[in-house]
Amino acid sequence: MQASNVPGKIQKPFADDGDKQTIPVASQIGVTDGRASYTDGFPPLTRTPIVAGGVPPFGTDMNGILNAITAIQKWQSAGGQFTFDAAFAAAIGGYPKGATLQKADGSGTWLCITDNNSTNPDTGGAGWQDFSAGRLLNVQIFTASGTYTPTAGTKSVVVEAVGAGGGSGGAPATNASQSGLSAPGSNGAYAKARYLSGFSGVTVTVGAGGSAGGPTTAGGNGGTTSFGALLSCPGGRGAGTGVLVGATPVISLGGSGSGSPTGSGILQAIGSFASNNALGASWGNATGFLPLRTTPIGAGLGGSGVYTGASTSAVNGNTGENGCVIVWEYA
Repeated sequence: MQASNVPGKIQKPFADDGDKQTIPVASQIGVTDGRASYTDGFPPLTRTPIVAGGVPPFGTDMNGILNAITAIQKWQSAGGQFTFDAAFAAAIGGYPKGATLQKADGSGTWLCITDNNSTNPDTGGAGWQDFSAGRLLNVQIFTASGTYTPTAGTKSVVVEAVGAGGGSGGAPATNASQSGLSAPGSNGAYAKARYLSGFSGVTVTVGAGGSAGGPTTAGGNGGTTSFGALLSCPGGRGAGTGVLVGATPVISLGGSGSGSPTGSGILQAIGSFASNNALGASWGNATGFLPLRTTPIGAGLGGSGVYTGASTSAVNGNTGENGCVIVWEYA
């Protein structure tokens, strides 16, 4: 059989608007002559010649049974599943191993792992597994403060957070025999944690990058990023003021490492101390923890240091990058 052999779908049950009889389960022999039932189908009397006392089958019975069958086929063609039905389970002796049912709230699927199972999975019945549990539903990224609202069906979350980077100091003006240099601010702290409860509606605070220092001032510290009271990542520290030296520049004071993250978690790391002679972005030039690539590029980086060559006007430092929160939502 080939995929191209797929039959057409039933868009409307047979005799949907026509006359039809609801087919009973119990036998109608001796109740209503000639009536069909799920027990007997069309009874023998409908196959007996009328001259011998037989009766013709009812057309509404034919419409009724075809309507019931094709209504189920329409539902299944549309991808519909059935939820747990206690009366149905009792009638068939319980669901078989391997059967799948839709959860009552429509958020996933139950898998039956035992035969003859009449327990209700939606109320904790035994012999069922949450077939859809653990799948990734959505990823929410916060680059600005706000409130976290879980996607429908979210049962657990993995949260990644990074504090804002510290700013770098500026560098003063130079004459023909001078040069200046400032170091970068340090990076914000990073943490990763999983939560099974207590995460809905928490306040997300995204730390602001540390301010850029002026020609004679140090860079500002980065702000703290937090996920409610569950997780907190301090920002990186600002770097010191740039230094005027001779034709060959010397080092200036880089931002010290951030504070440690707080809250339970899978992984935690402080923002690295910014190397004194680093001019580039501090993630690139300072040793320490590197963020996962899932973090928006640049989030939590300390501001790059600046350099002034001979006979150059004073320059300001660079601001640190804002923090970020990423919420991975799982069923």
